[in-house]
Amino acid sequence: MPARTATVWAALALLSWRADASDLAESLWQAGDSRDSSCGTYAEPTWQLPRSTDNASQPVEVSAHRVLANLGARGEIVGAVAIQQGNRLLTADRLQVDDFTSRVTAPDGVRLRQPGLDIVATTGTVSLADDEADVVDAAFVLTDVGFRGMSSRMAREGGKLTLQGTSLTRCPPRNRAWTMHVAELAIADGEPFARARHARLELGNVPIFYAPYLRLPVRGERASGFLFPNVGHNDDGVDVSLPYYLNLAANYDATLTPRWIARRGTGVEAEVRHLDRRSRNEMGMALLASDDLYDGQLPREDFVAQSPDAHFEPADRWLLSTSHQGRYGPWRTFLDYTAVSDNDYFIDLGSEVAVASRVSLERRAGIQYAGGGLFARLWAQGFQRLEPGLEPYRRLPEANLTYDGGLPGPAAWSIGAAWSAFRRSGMARGLLAITGERLHVEPRIRLPLSRSWGFLNLSAGLRLTDYTLDNVAAVAAVAAGAAVAASAAASNDSRTVHLGIADAGLFLERDLPGGWIQTLEPRLNYLVQSYADQDHLPRFDTTVPAISYRQLFRDNRFAGLDRIGDANRVAIGLTSRLLSTTTGAERLTARLGVVRHFRDRRVTFAGRPSPDETRRTSPVAGEVQTTLGPVSLISTLAWDQRDGQLDETGLSLLFKRDSTRIVNVGYRRRTRYDVEQTDVSFYWPLTNRWRAFGRWNHDWHFGQNIERFAGVEYAGCCLAVKLAWHQTIDIPRNRLTADADFDTGVLLQIAFRGLGGFGTRVDSRLERGIKGYPQEGTYR
Repeated sequence: MPARTATVWAALALLSWRADASDLAESLWQAGDSRDSSCGTYAEPTWQLPRSTDNASQPVEVSAHRVLANLGARGEIVGAVAIQQGNRLLTADRLQVDDFTSRVTAPDGVRLRQPGLDIVATTGTVSLADDEADVVDAAFVLTDVGFRGMSSRMAREGGKLTLQGTSLTRCPPRNRAWTMHVAELAIADGEPFARARHARLELGNVPIFYAPYLRLPVRGERASGFLFPNVGHNDDGVDVSLPYYLNLAANYDATLTPRWIARRGTGVEAEVRHLDRRSRNEMGMALLASDDLYDGQLPREDFVAQSPDAHFEPADRWLLSTSHQGRYGPWRTFLDYTAVSDNDYFIDLGSEVAVASRVSLERRAGIQYAGGGLFARLWAQGFQRLEPGLEPYRRLPEANLTYDGGLPGPAAWSIGAAWSAFRRSGMARGLLAITGERLHVEPRIRLPLSRSWGFLNLSAGLRLTDYTLDNVAAVAAVAAGAAVAASAAASNDSRTVHLGIADAGLFLERDLPGGWIQTLEPRLNYLVQSYADQDHLPRFDTTVPAISYRQLFRDNRFAGLDRIGDANRVAIGLTSRLLSTTTGAERLTARLGVVRHFRDRRVTFAGRPSPDETRRTSPVAGEVQTTLGPVSLISTLAWDQRDGQLDETGLSLLFKRDSTRIVNVGYRRRTRYDVEQTDVSFYWPLTNRWRAFGRWNHDWHFGQNIERFAGVEYAGCCLAVKLAWHQTIDIPRNRLTADADFDTGVLLQIAFRGLGGFGTRVDSRLERGIKGYPQEGTYR
């Protein structure tokens, strides 16, 4: 070996045992903690090889018992041979050395080690002049990524490792839950994916998947290429999608997913993401051309039942979604838009494109500025309703302006203005058919006074509203039974309301044993607000909010600007907190309050005053919030002391010890709206490997289940299986009634560690139905 130095390393000689191929993975395996669900990992030997990548420039260090022969440029080294060059280490019982070509041949077995790679082969040749190597009948372990396997031949040349006739898995030693067999596997230096040709996946010994070309992840980095296919089965037959990921740059990427549904047809989905220091942007689309089971309004079964002799015309189904959030100094921009071809899209097809809601799709876009006491926003809002009923008004557009200014001493002033243009499509009657524009201006003056023991805030203001309305005359003509066409001219209206507020409170506290502080915070809020007739005005964005503690102290008992309630009342509240003296953490908060009216309220939401609007004392509203270890509780109530019953009740209890121990209990009751529902869900381990999950969402007024699902999960070291039964009410095709139809089925999801898996609908359902369920999936 010219220009190389031979050095005897006794320590390396001890490592030159000839490892049996079946024992290689087991010798490197370090089992995880048996008390949890961890399985283990492959570990490098206790000694470390240097991370040099230019092995050819490194000296060769040799350890052996003796040299048998040295004929010219050829020689033979025997007896616990160990050769180290840079970050490579060869160990064998016998090595043949060609000094002319700098190649080393192991005819009786060899072990080759590099950082992240360990190989045992029956024969092999390694070049000391470069990184080339060629071994036969090899067992290997990729210690960095956890793959192990067997290969009939492994060759390294030109910075690429090629394996032929290979079987590999990420299961622990002596576990063959799944195996991937490939005719050829190529792993290039620095590439995050290996390229496999003629890949066959076996579950146990049963083939379940074949691909002529497949990419397998070997690093954590992103790279373009096909991802693992998604295969499912439901009433529409086999559902197959094959995502192709495009890593376009460090800050933006795309995913293109062809999809085939046996009884419906072929479609495609696409999603693009972009991120920089000033904005976050996403866009998605989906198209299923000529759905063989849907004509744009009815499923084929319903169409045939209604018109057995008519021609069924398949309809195109599509989805479009885009979102944007931007920040440019004091400026903010936002965009959120989603549209689908029909109300049944998500029921029939679902989507891998992320959307915020599958019941009512909101569209909103705007730009806003905040700085120096000034806030300005220009925005628009619309909806696509996917349930039966009238669509909400659209804001096209709305402009908001608020400015806060100072006065001598602690006094301050502010002015706010909002101009909105409301439009609506669809068949609407009465006040709901009115459209138009609204300008609202609200100047205020306030005097805030505060001390460590309490506060007093005084304020007064005007609420000025001007309307320019369309369809008013037509609505009046219909209401009067007129048979003549009404004038299309716009109608103007206005409203002026005065208000004054006095808000006072105290902060009292005492020390408790065990390092706790209890506070007592009484509050008194007086509101006087003048009356203005508003029965003839539309209700563009106004609703009646649920009774709550915070609602008691608002300066308008309605939500929105089209109804401003007259008032002469005092709100009385009491808050108590339990605080830790060491950390300041708030462990418990309890609030209780009531309103006393000094006169009847004349402004109503619609029509005659309800009994609640004529009573002098409001229901008692309270809430409790606490976090004690893994338990979080939020409870609200509104007690009608006159009738002796709870008008409003809400309970949300979350127990989450860790990502596998989750229990949710929810209850909601609104007596005036005939709403009484419970929602119970859980995700809980049965053993270290088995988990159970379920949800029961029930409406007690209709005696109807909204959604139910239950299932089990097996989370092994290399394989995870989720099996779930589900039943969901078919909305929007059915309202929540006692005879509503249901979608019922069984879902199966299989995940292979290091590969991906088949089916994602179980995880999607768990993420939506079980609060606290981890979105990162089974292998955490």
